[in-house]
Amino acid sequence: MSFANILYTVILYPLVQIIEISFKVFDKLFSNTGIAVLGVSLTVTLLCLPLYIVAEHWQQVERDTQKKLKPGIERIKKAFKGDEQYMILSTFYKQNHYHPMMALRSSFGLLIQIPFFMAAYSCLSTLPALQGQSFLFIRDMGQPDAIFKIGSFPVNILPIAMTIINIIAGAIYTKGFPIKEKIQIYGMALIFLVLLYSSPAGLVLYWTMNNIFSLIKNIFYKLKNPLKVLYILMTAACVFVAVYVLFIYDGGVSPKKRIAAAIPMLLLTGIPLYLKGIRWLLNKPLAHLQDNNTNRLKLFLFSAAGLCVLTGIVLPTNLISSSVQEFSNIETYKSPTDFLAAPFWQSLGIFVFWPTCIYFLFNKKLQTLIAALFSVLLVTFAVNAFAFAGNYGSMDITLKFIGGIISQSKLFILINLVVNILLIVIINIIFSTKRNSYFTTFTFLIFLVFTVFGIINVGKIKKEYKQFLVNHDSKTSTDSNDFTTRFHLSKTEKNIIVIMQDRAESSYFPHILQNFPEFNEQFSGFTFYPNTVSCNGHTFMGSPGLYGGYEYIPSEMNKRESEKLVDKHNEALLLMPRIFTEQAEYTATVSDLSWGNYSYLADLSFIDKYPKISTSILNGRYTGELKKNISLSSQSSLIKSANRNFLWVSLFRGIPAALRPLIYYKGSWWGAEDVIDMDSFLDWYGSLYFLPEITDFSSKTGNLVVITNEATHSNEDIPYIDFTKSINHFSDNLPGYDINVVCLKKIAEFCDYLKANNAYDNTKIIIVADHGIGYGATADENYTTSSLGNGYNKDHLNPLLLVKDFNSTGPIKTDMSFMTNADTPSIAFKDVIENPTNPFTGKLVTSDSKTEGILVTTDDIFMPHHSSSSYTFTVKPDSWYRVKDNIFVDENWVQESK
Repeated sequence: MSFANILYTVILYPLVQIIEISFKVFDKLFSNTGIAVLGVSLTVTLLCLPLYIVAEHWQQVERDTQKKLKPGIERIKKAFKGDEQYMILSTFYKQNHYHPMMALRSSFGLLIQIPFFMAAYSCLSTLPALQGQSFLFIRDMGQPDAIFKIGSFPVNILPIAMTIINIIAGAIYTKGFPIKEKIQIYGMALIFLVLLYSSPAGLVLYWTMNNIFSLIKNIFYKLKNPLKVLYILMTAACVFVAVYVLFIYDGGVSPKKRIAAAIPMLLLTGIPLYLKGIRWLLNKPLAHLQDNNTNRLKLFLFSAAGLCVLTGIVLPTNLISSSVQEFSNIETYKSPTDFLAAPFWQSLGIFVFWPTCIYFLFNKKLQTLIAALFSVLLVTFAVNAFAFAGNYGSMDITLKFIGGIISQSKLFILINLVVNILLIVIINIIFSTKRNSYFTTFTFLIFLVFTVFGIINVGKIKKEYKQFLVNHDSKTSTDSNDFTTRFHLSKTEKNIIVIMQDRAESSYFPHILQNFPEFNEQFSGFTFYPNTVSCNGHTFMGSPGLYGGYEYIPSEMNKRESEKLVDKHNEALLLMPRIFTEQAEYTATVSDLSWGNYSYLADLSFIDKYPKISTSILNGRYTGELKKNISLSSQSSLIKSANRNFLWVSLFRGIPAALRPLIYYKGSWWGAEDVIDMDSFLDWYGSLYFLPEITDFSSKTGNLVVITNEATHSNEDIPYIDFTKSINHFSDNLPGYDINVVCLKKIAEFCDYLKANNAYDNTKIIIVADHGIGYGATADENYTTSSLGNGYNKDHLNPLLLVKDFNSTGPIKTDMSFMTNADTPSIAFKDVIENPTNPFTGKLVTSDSKTEGILVTTDDIFMPHHSSSSYTFTVKPDSWYRVKDNIFVDENWVQESK
């Protein structure tokens, strides 16, 4: 991270976060981007109000000082010249305890505006949510308002109105002030006019509202008892707005949202009560802390530093160390430790830089409150993060919870809340004693412990990353120029190709064929099996049967209770390669096998002892080269998304459990835009895109090729793939539809490649998924799945299955035979190996066990640590169903208890 980026992250990024959050809150409440921009302006104004009060105080001190010194300065300048004048003035300043640098105090109000302006410009000038949105007379908030033109020159009304309001506010504020301050105010108004004239209307609207609030503030400063008048008017306004929002305003906003908007406004009316409570704290529990300047400063600094290390290093490293491989080789980041810079500098800005600036601006009363608050945050964050971490589900690489957060029990939330209250009470009791300096030492020790933990975690991550590179032959996601042949096929001997398309959707396929009739020719000889079921809706339990057959479906794996799940899983991955190489003298090549060695990114080292089986890791290998072939200008970076969300994950873990759903709200960390996890698709799509380039026909033997590809597991839009522009959608809500299409398109082109090289007829191809996508959208009502009694959508268990046998020809056929993805090995062995035998168990590999139906489970165990046993899948007893015959008939799903 460059020095300029560090400065931006420490100084401006916290302000950008405030703007993003307030925009998202108001936008969710009112579903109106214009009101959201006004809400941002109101939020920033209220947050800056205490700073403006301090600024006004220092500016008035400077004015009084200048007024007091002015006669003496004029006499000295009149009586002396040159060096003598300088020496006399310096002596005069010293006698009056003044330095010329103190004149900067008169510019303090202006200096406060600069970082907020830069943050607003950085955020609002490029905010996608403003593009194309109208508000009042503004046609597009993402563009200059350009109400009318004079010739070819656009006249933007908002910047002009902003400047007029700014000048009026300045005129009121500087009434009776020296001409120097008036010139400064008016000059800045004109500078902002020049800077913002061609800026997006949303940004100018924000700054215009800031100026309106500034005008109101300046009017209040001229009144007697301005704070009292302000409170009365604010209370009246809050009550009026709350009543309006609750009982009059509709705007398509739900009652729940209106109540959520009204409550904070009504809470503002209790400010006098809050101030009384603060005065009691200062006079009672915090009195000793208030009187000890040194201890107070140490407490603040140690607490701030501890919070910075906890949220910026310890918790992010804990998260990364839980899955080092997942954070390796992401875009331009090689090592997972590259992700630590952003959360650390962000945390430094939020918990150290800005709080320190604010701390030294205010008097000892506010300093006491800040120090006490930060010490409470440090202790409660630590307890919440480690003692009440909870199980909220698994995250993807963008640090979003897969399938949403898992709700915690009411008892867990209640206990956590009680513990937090007890901690606050205990800390206040400690503060009320004269020995509260011990607590300051305690915060210092917490800071040291967190620092040590962070260093240890970083060391662990680096060690695991080195081992990862060894296991994967140092293959990184930027190694995109290595087009070494991976798959060797034969033009004369039989080839069997199994392409596992993770979560490829069966229900989309009929409409895809209607959309692209040319697939009938490209996929000539294929048979589509829509009546196919998987044993689970996740790869973890849904894929072993696909690779290993019926001995490796969840119910059968659970029968072998004395063997570890990881060993049984690896057996499943090895079954087809071992049988083909040992029982038919074939050559076998496999790539990226799902959960190999129970590693998120397949660890295929357990196959090394089988010399006839070749392995490859293709995930991410061709991403760099792929990006040269497609336009990516409109896409957001995966690194950018992760860098933003790491700190949010830390805050999520640090706050009480009752508040966590507010931090992660409806699948979002309160960002102003959703960042697309583009590389999770491109990393996988690259190997399909370049499949012809990495396949040759040099083999002299029969060949088994097993290709695992997870491109179809992504749900994001892919407008950067030109082919998607020709796709006709049959519904507006089809997650992953375009991705399913483009992946099938690349496989179709690979089939064309085989035909062109006379290697199609002698090749059996199986395209199969481990499970479905779970939405049940289909163009054919005959293939529509419904939900089970527990609300589970059976479409999760309906994977894609397409099969082309040797010498098969003609358009794609549809076969409604009852199939499962565990039939894959039997289909692969057919007409090649008679009586294939499982080399691990000695049993014949057949599909006979599905005659009486097959047991499936709807449980959501999709990672190794989700199962409480290392030997069996610990699924819920009521999640088992026996399925047979037509899976689209509800009566053929019968619940069984195990």
